Amino acid sequence: MLILQLQDVKRHNGQIYNVGGGRPVSLSLRELTGLCQEVTGRRIDITQVPQNRPADIRIYLTDNAKVTAAAGWTPQKTPLEIITEIYDWIRADETILERVLKY
Repeated sequence: MLILQLQDVKRHNGQIYNVGGGRPVSLSLRELTGLCQEVTGRRIDITQVPQNRPADIRIYLTDNAKVTAAAGWTPQKTPLEIITEIYDWIRADETILERVLKY
């Protein structure tokens, strides 16, 4: 999206766009955990917490309508592709990220 904005600065100057996956690539936390387990080959147990906390958000979906109308942008990668890229980046730069990854 940044490249599209830079190619037509006048049109996009001062605009605010929501850029995210939207409903087509939305995941629950359980689904995300499953994909992470698939990519990493590691498993973690998930337990259900029956009560909601005051700040819990039941669902969040980004509305891409404005950016799609203005620039034709839509998500191009699947959740699996994104998670795999993040995992590969972390593995490739593990020594640089070591302080963060310890937590």
